[in-house]
Amino acid sequence: MSENNLYWFAVYTRPRWEKKVVKLLNEKGIENYCPLNKVVKQWSDRKKVVLEPIFKSYIFVRVTEEDKWDLKKINGILNFVYWLGSGSGRIIKTWENNWSRIYNHCFCSCSC
Repeated sequence: MSENNLYWFAVYTRPRWEKKVVKLLNEKGIENYCPLNKVVKQWSDRKKVVLEPIFKSYIFVRVTEEDKWDLKKINGILNFVYWLGSGSGRIIKTWENNWSRIYNHCFCSCSC
């Protein structure tokens, strides 16, 4: 598969299924990105640090234009995010040059 034919698409997931969908995508070898944030949750008897998705019910997936429709067969993925009638892949394509910088900042340079 050529790197030039891969596009980033934003997909809408079932509520609170972001991590489950990421696991399914990883098992299938599909590149994805779901930025997580460490949050301290407090219950009556304890505090716990949990990882929550920054974008609730959204995941970014990198696939070819032809393979994008197979994503809807994955349990938990409901639809693609559309903007003005076109798929998100075209919009995210413009961000792709800065994507690795954002990705590395979120996962590598955080002090959290």
